[in-house]
Amino acid sequence: MNCLIVFTVMLPVIAGAILRLSNVTDRVQVHNYSDIVLGLNLIITIAFNLSSHNQGCTLIKLPMGLSISFTADWVAIFFSTIFAIIWFLVGIYSREYLKHEGNHQRFMSYYLIALGAISGVSYASNPFTFYTFFELMSLTSFVLVLHSHTPESISAAKKYIYYSIFGALCGLIAIMAFYGSDLIAVKEFVAGGSLVRELGGRMPMVMVVTFIAILGFSCKAGMFPMHSWLPVAHPEAPSPASAVLSGLIAKTGIVAIIRIVFFVVGADVLRGSWVQFVFLVLSITTIFMGSMMAYKEKLLKRRLAYSSVSQISYAMFGVMMLSTAGIKGAFLQIVFHAFAKSALFLCAGIIINKTERKYVDQLTGLGNVMPFTFAFFTIAAMSLVGVPLTGGYESKYYLAQSALSGNFGVIEFIGFVVIMVSALLTGGYLLSISAKALFANRDQLVCEKCEGEATMLVPVGILIAMVLGFGICPTFISNIVTEIVAHLGM
Repeated sequence: MNCLIVFTVMLPVIAGAILRLSNVTDRVQVHNYSDIVLGLNLIITIAFNLSSHNQGCTLIKLPMGLSISFTADWVAIFFSTIFAIIWFLVGIYSREYLKHEGNHQRFMSYYLIALGAISGVSYASNPFTFYTFFELMSLTSFVLVLHSHTPESISAAKKYIYYSIFGALCGLIAIMAFYGSDLIAVKEFVAGGSLVRELGGRMPMVMVVTFIAILGFSCKAGMFPMHSWLPVAHPEAPSPASAVLSGLIAKTGIVAIIRIVFFVVGADVLRGSWVQFVFLVLSITTIFMGSMMAYKEKLLKRRLAYSSVSQISYAMFGVMMLSTAGIKGAFLQIVFHAFAKSALFLCAGIIINKTERKYVDQLTGLGNVMPFTFAFFTIAAMSLVGVPLTGGYESKYYLAQSALSGNFGVIEFIGFVVIMVSALLTGGYLLSISAKALFANRDQLVCEKCEGEATMLVPVGILIAMVLGFGICPTFISNIVTEIVAHLGM
């Protein structure tokens, strides 16, 4: 059973490499192959996660006590399951979407390798393994952004990789500082933290190194002031790439911060520190700034990208609250934002693919000829707002609760106000699109029926079903998150 954890990580990597090196260029064959790999990965991941807990395996042992090792703790199980489900659904959607894009072999091969990399990030049992797969994920997703090879996509991909390199360099410096000194008792992730018991006068060093680590990994999460790659990369990437970039890959920045805060440093060490204060302020700033920029943006996919800047920082705020309600809200925000935002980008892809309309002002009336697309879009938008009976309500509830019961006084009150204001702005910049789509001027319509094919609509429908299902009956996912919070020692 332990070997399965390696299989879930390496199967997509090896399969993607084989596809890239092969001579297969036929679109149908490429997607048939990719769908089989994605389906197998999903089945194996779920089967392993259901039957295993805290089981692990070492793939490679290296000098100086380093290793490529994996462990299925609660955090790994949670993230790997979400990643596998959404990656599979977006892969199915890609079959039709990429029909007119070209270079199917290249896109799907790197798409598969990126899945293996993000699985490695989930299951990593130590910082060295985490960093290795984090970098592999950045490099392969860079190719996805670059896919169309237009001057705009090349510029966007460069910006994405520059920010990724900067963030990863900060993370590497922090990891080397921790593990190259005697600050760490063990070289594995340990729930509650792995710092030595007696830090003495080295506490300031711990704080500085922790700040550098969180700052670096928050770059991937799009936190201000390292956010500008997101609204540039998303409009230029194909919609399947945008969906996984925003819904999943950006979340790995939060995964990294969770590992640093709760598995290396420890929440008790950071609670009440200047590091906690700074990142609470930055997360609140990002929530508000992202919402305001999205409200003003006219390009559809860029509006969704700015929305991600805001929404992912909700999770950052919850993590840095270092409270039970905050962490629970953060995990719920991660999962429901992943479902909803992936669905929104896929809906945007259908709209652009079928009508070639990219700006919000061009979408008036399209709801009459794309009823399913805009119904799904509306429900996903409602979840991001936090409307009751959608998954987003649960996450916003716990985040607001944590803001009203913390120890930072005015900062947390400002956080609560910003969460409420951001929810209103989210309704303004997303639900207004749905409202305009329902009031048609038929002279402006480009076709009598522009709806996407079943292979595009069904994956989006499944994502929406999960948003509604877990919103109406939140007990299952809430209990899982409660177990994770207990595992973190909160």
